[in-house]
Amino acid sequence: MEIKSVTIIGQGNVATHYCRVMNTKGLDAKTVSSRLPFKTEDLQCDLLVIAVKDEAIQTVADKLSESLKSTKTLHPLTVHTSGFISCNCLKKVSENYGSLYPLQTLKKDIETNFDSVPLCTWANNKESALILRNLAKKLSKIHYELDDNQRKTLHLAAVFANNFPNHLFGIAKRILDRENVPFDILFPLMDRTVAAAKQNNPFSIQTGPAFRDEKSVMEQHKLRLTERERCIYEIISNSIMQERNLANNTLVYTEENNNNKTTK
Repeated sequence: MEIKSVTIIGQGNVATHYCRVMNTKGLDAKTVSSRLPFKTEDLQCDLLVIAVKDEAIQTVADKLSESLKSTKTLHPLTVHTSGFISCNCLKKVSENYGSLYPLQTLKKDIETNFDSVPLCTWANNKESALILRNLAKKLSKIHYELDDNQRKTLHLAAVFANNFPNHLFGIAKRILDRENVPFDILFPLMDRTVAAAKQNNPFSIQTGPAFRDEKSVMEQHKLRLTERERCIYEIISNSIMQERNLANNTLVYTEENNNNKTTK
């Protein structure tokens, strides 16, 4: 079976982008509100995509289940787009269900090249898995098949790789704004940091006062921060120092073992 018609439940960022790219790729896709009653014609499709906030997925799934029963419509393959919600919440909606999770920050008013957006799929049976795999490959050049646990792990890692750094970028900008220093002065450094992290284990290329154990510099830094900024500074600095100490202890232990083997 090939997906030709798609109803996307939700009208937020992910729903909007999926609708755009699917129509661009020749599919008949439309978005419908999750708050209004579902129309029979909206449920007569090859694929139902639930693209709402995580907290609302179960509510929409229950509503879909009741609507499909009352309209006596065939239950189409149904997926959600969440990175952290189990696919089992869709069991009552359809015998064929899964996930279509885009690993990217999406905003309605910002165009995104979907060719470079990793799409993560999973389905509860082989036939549905193949259907979603083919769909994902039509929409993007990057595709992974991840089960619930793998997808949840990825979602957590993405928070550390994307959401937290973005928040720190905001703090960095605010610190510079206080002294009228332009934020773009940091751009080459930010780009360099990401490029280096792609090529190396990030822990192995760590730098900075905390890594060098420059306590006097760190104390001077904290004097220039607000209380909330200081708390974040201390938590991250302590984590850097702990990771450095762990690496050093491992190195010493390895060297001692190698020396012992040499002297025997």
